Parts: sequence; structure tokens; C-alpha cells
Amino acid sequence: MPNAPNEPEAVPRWKVLGALLLLGSLWGGSFPLIKTAAPALGPVGVTHARLAVGAMVLTLLTLTSRRMWQIVGRRFAAFLVLAALNVAGPLTLVAVAIVGLNASMAAILNATTPLFTVVVAAIWLGHRISWRHALGVALGVAGVVVLLGGAPVGLDGRGLMSTAASLAAAVLYALGGVYARRAFPEEAPLTVALGQLVAATVMMIPVTIVTIGLSRPSAPVTRETVLAVLIVGVGATAGGYLLYFWIIRTAGPFAASTVTFLVPLAGAGLGVLWLSEPVTSGLVLGLIIILLGVGLPTQSSKRTTERDN
Repeated sequence: MPNAPNEPEAVPRWKVLGALLLLGSLWGGSFPLIKTAAPALGPVGVTHARLAVGAMVLTLLTLTSRRMWQIVGRRFAAFLVLAALNVAGPLTLVAVAIVGLNASMAAILNATTPLFTVVVAAIWLGHRISWRHALGVALGVAGVVVLLGGAPVGLDGRGLMSTAASLAAAVLYALGGVYARRAFPEEAPLTVALGQLVAATVMMIPVTIVTIGLSRPSAPVTRETVLAVLIVGVGATAGGYLLYFWIIRTAGPFAASTVTFLVPLAGAGLGVLWLSEPVTSGLVLGLIIILLGVGLPTQSSKRTTERDN
């Protein structure tokens, strides 16, 4: 997921908390919606559709902003890289994962993103890995093992491939977040969100064309399919990215990172309540361990930032 290190503004805490709760619900709720649409459209199709809807929404919001579109055009190559790392690649992998797993497990595995971010930042930016970071990564790995050990789906070749796709998506989100910090340190949140969604939509066109001829949908396109894509495109994609960047700008990047705690809770909760997915001891225990692992590096980074300021 992207980060934009803008200067925090004075905003009431309750507004930030409300924005975090809304964002966690939007992003967490996208998992069961993707699970609904993926059989009819395929992983690539549902990803491209949600990106196109999100890009159209942001385009309508920025039609009169000539300067913003000039920035997008001038830095389109950089936005293509960001789109591949932070949008097109991971969202497609998440859709692949949900086809083989259930929405609850996919949402929880996606919560390992901050753990991979610790490793990526250490390698790419030279950040020091503290004992909190190391312990957090270890707990995250243990949580994934526990989660898979109590998985309500068979861990055959398809299940393991789906798990690998979900973890690979988390790695790409980590790479995308670090790249966004380096490539777009001064750009406004709406500009970054617009640029990456437009670039991702363009990038996915040839991929979608190729996959249409290679795969056959396992279910027909229904009204529920279209509705799921529209909700994910407008809410989780366009609205979610705008909301996330607003939180970063008003409360700082580490306040925004706490949404990681809410996404798996919302995704797993909706998967159980809406799709009637089973609740197992492995699911609950794995979620708890992964959230503990995520919390350690987040807390450490927040304290470091406060000392630096």
C-alpha cells in the first residue's frame, strides 16, 4: 500500500479515528466482494474492472485540474512502476489467492504487509532492524504457519499456490510503499492516487486481452458480479486510496499504517457473516499472532518518529 510523507495538519483525533475505521471497513470488505466477482471475471478481469472504475471516479474529480494531469503525464513512467508494485500486481495476486482460499484467510495473510516492509526498508533504504522488528517478523511467520495449519481449505497445490500469491501481494505492497516514498515525496495525495490508478488501468489492458483467450470463467456474469465490482471500484479503490492519503497528510504515515489492524478484522468478519465461511481455532489464533507481529514494528517505528520530531 503507498505512502506519501506529507506534513501532518491539525485535525481532531476523532476524525482520524473515524477515517481509519471507514478505511479498514472499505479495504477489508473488498475481500468477500472480490470472492463474489472472481469466478465470473477471473482474477485479472476483476482487478482490471475495479481499477478502471476507480480511475474513472478520480478522473471525474480532477477534470478541471490541468496542473494535476500535467504532473501525471510528465511522470507517467514513474506512475507505471508504482502501479505495477502497488496496484496492478498485488491486486491481481489477491484475486488469485481468493479463488483458491477463502476471503478470511486472504485478508489475514494480507496483513503481513508491514512485516515485509521492515525487510524491504532495511535492504532498500538501509533502515536498521531493531529487536522489535525482528521479533515482529518472526511472529508474523509463526502466525502464517498456525493459520495454514488450521486452514478450513485443503493445502494441496492450489491452496499452497493461493497462499504464495497472497504473500507475494504483501511483498509487492511493501515494495510499492517504499517506492512511493522515494519517487513521490512532494506530490499531493490525489495526484498520486490518480496517477497510479490511471497507469494501472492502462497497464492491465494487454494483460486482460491475453487472459481472456486463455481462461474460461467458472460462473456467469450476474447482477451481483457487476454490483460487487462497482462497490470495490468506487469504495475500496478510488475512495480507499483518497482516504488513506488524507490520513497520511493529516495524521502522519504511522497513524495511517494502523489500518492494517482493521483490514483483516473486517475482511475475516465479513467473510464469516456474509459468505458463511467457517471460524476455526487456527484462523483465530493465526490472526492474533499476525496482529501481534504487525504491532511490534509499527509501535517501534512510531516511537522513533516521535523522537526524531
